[in-house]
Amino acid sequence: MTIWIVAEALSPKSVFTTIEALTPAQTLASQSGSALCGVVLADSEAAGRTVADALAVHGFAQVIVGVSPRLATYQPQVYAAALAKLIESRQPKVVLVAATSTGSDYAPRVAYKTSAGLITQAQNLAWDNGALTATKAGVAESLIMSMHSAAGKTVIVTVRPKTFEAPAANAVAASVEIVNLSLDSVASGTEFVSVTAEAATRIKLEEADVVVSGGRGLQAPENFALVEQLAEALGGAVGATRAVVDAGWRPHSEQVGQTGKTVSPKLYVALGISGAIQHLVGMRTSRTLVAINRDADAPLMKQADVAVVGDALTLVPKLIAKLKG
Repeated sequence: MTIWIVAEALSPKSVFTTIEALTPAQTLASQSGSALCGVVLADSEAAGRTVADALAVHGFAQVIVGVSPRLATYQPQVYAAALAKLIESRQPKVVLVAATSTGSDYAPRVAYKTSAGLITQAQNLAWDNGALTATKAGVAESLIMSMHSAAGKTVIVTVRPKTFEAPAANAVAASVEIVNLSLDSVASGTEFVSVTAEAATRIKLEEADVVVSGGRGLQAPENFALVEQLAEALGGAVGATRAVVDAGWRPHSEQVGQTGKTVSPKLYVALGISGAIQHLVGMRTSRTLVAINRDADAPLMKQADVAVVGDALTLVPKLIAKLKG
């Protein structure tokens, strides 16, 4: 049996999550005696080898690089066809795909094309009498579901970023196989227009060691200046709740939670956030949680390592002054 872990040369975030997915993959491989293999989708051999080198630093001894010029821009039908061709020719047992915006889009299409099983947003993975079992949250994490793959079928699993901790670097000399994919006949069904890159003026939320997030308890959008100032003083990134984003106070790129980003910083500071379960989903693996809220009974206050009962609008300026002083 072979376990694949897929990365896209198009998406650096995919590479980070691929490295994180090596942790559960190594456990599965040791339990079953399976071989581990990295798989890269790239528009050129050079781009594919660059990603393969990044994977080799973390212990990927074998990497298959699927190459086609049509992989230069993301189109779901094309990416699904590329991975499906590789799966049909090699028949891996398990295929782990980063649950990025692209991976979550094309992975179900691949499962359909190859008649494989599909598990999305898996939290734990293990073998049970030769079948892959996984747990995942459902209904805003009020339920934990157990899922089992059908015996003998390939199963595709999407892995949410920051669900698993990446293993320590363990550089090896990887064996890289280049596979040229013929995708000219694949109908895209869409027309690529352009890509607008987000301005990289701040630390990326999902990569930050410190995250300062604000909620509706800050009362007004202009008060988010305090979140920005505290994040700057701590060298961190700015986050927000869904309620704040839905109200138009902050962009969706800052949303933490079930329908936003998952973060796992060393320090998470929550200002005026009550702690709805949908928000907890996105930051529950934070190492240290500090919460400031006027309501001592707010759910997040009960989860916090340090809970400060008070008005963030009064306390945070004093905290910023102390940090800058």
